[in-house]
Amino acid sequence: MTLASVCPSCGESSYGVCERCLAKSHTISAIPSFISIKVCPICSDHFFNGRWINEDTNSAVAKAIGEALNIDPNEAALTIVSNQVSPTIVHTHVEINVSGAGEPCKSFDVEVRVNRATCDRCSRISGGYYESKVQIRANHRRPERTELDRALEIAGINIDLVQKTDRLAFIAKTIWLREGLDLYIGSVKAAKRIARALLREMGGTISDSAKLTGRRDGKDVYRVTYLVRLPEFPTGTIILSRQHIYEICSTISATNAVDLETGNRTALNPEALRTAELVGTRSDAKRTLLVAIDADEVHLLDPETYVTLTIKKPPYISKEDEGKEIKVVKTQERVFILP
Repeated sequence: MTLASVCPSCGESSYGVCERCLAKSHTISAIPSFISIKVCPICSDHFFNGRWINEDTNSAVAKAIGEALNIDPNEAALTIVSNQVSPTIVHTHVEINVSGAGEPCKSFDVEVRVNRATCDRCSRISGGYYESKVQIRANHRRPERTELDRALEIAGINIDLVQKTDRLAFIAKTIWLREGLDLYIGSVKAAKRIARALLREMGGTISDSAKLTGRRDGKDVYRVTYLVRLPEFPTGTIILSRQHIYEICSTISATNAVDLETGNRTALNPEALRTAELVGTRSDAKRTLLVAIDADEVHLLDPETYVTLTIKKPPYISKEDEGKEIKVVKTQERVFILP
């Protein structure tokens, strides 16, 4: 015995809802003469279903029309051609094609009225609102401008990554100081993300403190400050520690360095760093010519006097480097080749 499939709506023989009932279910009984949307004049976000959404005006118009007509995008194709005739009026031509219904395409015109209203985020930015602060400093020194510029770039990248899920992820204010940089952030969550991102890329340490600023909805409200202290010797720094010349090659989680005489890599402990002396930086290195390479020695020109010097061959120099230009750092006692 074979069981026949029937339309659950009218009972006629059909596999699923029949075309006639499908068409009836999508009949538009009343076409609105106009539809209103709310758009922020500053950031162009629009208000939809009780919240602000980061979309442009065309997307806002399409969503508002689809919502007003109660169109299921899985069962009907909605085509909208928009023409914004003024900052507050958008003329739209709408076409609806019900898939599988066998009916001709329905089309009509709808006027969309754009109401301007400042969103919650822009309102708070203009009012100087912030929930957290990220302070960028350096340990036992003043941070370089290039470091602070990079820190600000990292902060901006992380703000962009979380803005769609955290509307208070914004930089309300940037204060440049002699000792570093202060960033005023709209949300604690965004500030914490920035601080961690700075630590991952630039190294150093993070500490935080919270200050009670009031109560909201019966709960205490705190303003949190994250202090990011960059390492005393950042990547590329040349230091003298315990009679060895090192170049700092990483400051993430630990200070790793390469011995410029032996080529060995090592992790410098806090005591070695505490007694270290600054020799220079990789950017201070001078260029010179590697004249010749023997089994255990190399011959190069002094970058200042152009006298030929002979030093122990570091392991990162090979015969193929002979005759090439290299970077060196010069101390009072010796010249060291940078890897």
